[in-house]
Amino acid sequence: PRSATATTPVRGSSVAYLAGVALAGVVVAGALTACGSTQDDSDDSTPAATASGTAPAATGSASSAPTTDTPDTAASCAVPEDLAQLAGSALAVGVTGFDDAAAAVDAGVRHIFVGSGTDLSILDGQGDPERSISALKDRARAANETNGVNGDNGDGAELAVSVDEEGGQVQRLAGVIGEVPSARQLAETMEPGQVIDLFAEHGRKMAELGITMDFAPVVDLAGGEQISDNAIGDRSFSDDPAVVTDYAAAAAQGLQQAGVTPVIKHFPGHGHATGDSHHGTVTTPPIDQMDADLQPFADLLNGEGDTDGPGIAVMVGHMQTPGLDAPDAPGASTPASLNPAVYEMLRTGPVGGPGFDGVIFTDDLTGMAAITDLHSGPDAVVAAVRAGSDAPLTSTAANVQATVDGIVAAVEEGSLDRERLEETSARQCALN
Repeated sequence: PRSATATTPVRGSSVAYLAGVALAGVVVAGALTACGSTQDDSDDSTPAATASGTAPAATGSASSAPTTDTPDTAASCAVPEDLAQLAGSALAVGVTGFDDAAAAVDAGVRHIFVGSGTDLSILDGQGDPERSISALKDRARAANETNGVNGDNGDGAELAVSVDEEGGQVQRLAGVIGEVPSARQLAETMEPGQVIDLFAEHGRKMAELGITMDFAPVVDLAGGEQISDNAIGDRSFSDDPAVVTDYAAAAAQGLQQAGVTPVIKHFPGHGHATGDSHHGTVTTPPIDQMDADLQPFADLLNGEGDTDGPGIAVMVGHMQTPGLDAPDAPGASTPASLNPAVYEMLRTGPVGGPGFDGVIFTDDLTGMAAITDLHSGPDAVVAAVRAGSDAPLTSTAANVQATVDGIVAAVEEGSLDRERLEETSARQCALN
């Protein structure tokens, strides 16, 4: 088994890597104004414009920084003016197959999620090319033009396609591209440099299928031996924050080398939670006892330097955290995904350091009892966007049109600011 002592030699080099990915928020921030955000993010984008030095080429060591190109569309994309299309563009939607994915794209959705219930024949190279991810991406581009977010107004967001491909017990594509060991097994049997290579190769296979984003790596600390203890188990690299940082950084770097955006999860930390949010309420220790749980997130988000990578994103979980309070949203009874204090912590910087200005996802809002026991799908999505989420995730059970209608109604009645909705769309647009 790998110990904290064993990882000490690569800890510094891993932090050097973090300098390459942690300013993903800066990359996103620099494009927000062009993408239609009403916020002035010029101060946040200054470091990216003034930082000197060139990131070393990726060679499979934990010290090398990502070298994939920043998407060219980020600086010119635009959010929809039509309110219903704008509402759709703020969503991340699970799909079962081509037909519901196409309907979601037509409704303005620019992020689809390949889950356990998805017909994998829609993946590129796995079925009819006219009913594939590439066909859906073409459909999204055509819809952008129809809805006036191309041409003089700039390019609309490309269609993002995400998947839960962590390795171990959570991987949706094993039957297509092969298996990856669990996080725990990786930390016990491999060096970080080997993990970079593994995820780079796996990421390239995902990219060939049309996948652009992976909801991985998990940066929760190990708090339970089995996944049944709290839904984490061997999905965690370690109970040591330093080990988690080293291996999560390596996995993220490998994905970035393949051009796949990593999404670290589940903020503010699921490892010491009691319960499984798939089945009901989940509670963490009080926030003032969670510094160790927060540390890997801070490490991955608070690096110094420039990046040529496509960025990283964060997923917020549904755990309730005593002491992490916002007005009218006490942390002890409000799921993190619906709690403004959680997003404020990310934006200002967990455990010190600069705040994160990239895309913040929620965990699934329509297929997990920690949320569905409290709210309908459309109400949960509106609450998440209002709280600060840029990409509320809904599963294949969600009714996309009902969700869009709920967002539109909330804007029209004044319970959700259109500017907040434009910001969510703009952040997704810049990342995609």
